[in-house]
Amino acid sequence: MSKYAWIIDKDHLDAPEDSSVGICGPRGAKQTLLDMLEDGKGEQFELFDDDDILYYTGRIIGIYDGFEPLDDFGMPNAGCTAIKLNGAFV
Repeated sequence: MSKYAWIIDKDHLDAPEDSSVGICGPRGAKQTLLDMLEDGKGEQFELFDDDDILYYTGRIIGIYDGFEPLDDFGMPNAGCTAIKLNGAFV
């Protein structure tokens, strides 16, 4: 099982019917961590493309390096190339 979990809180590009809001990861995330995210806990992250366009805002919790939402979701889903954690690029 994963020692971290993340959730997408805001999809800055897609229409509501195509929104990624509420997507959680990774697949092996512990339910206790997911429950904490549902309760509003976690550190904020933002995912950007190589033109510095903001795609997603979310939160991460647990033991992590900071690149996990980018590697797990942002890059494979939308081609994101950068992540800010608590307002600073990682």
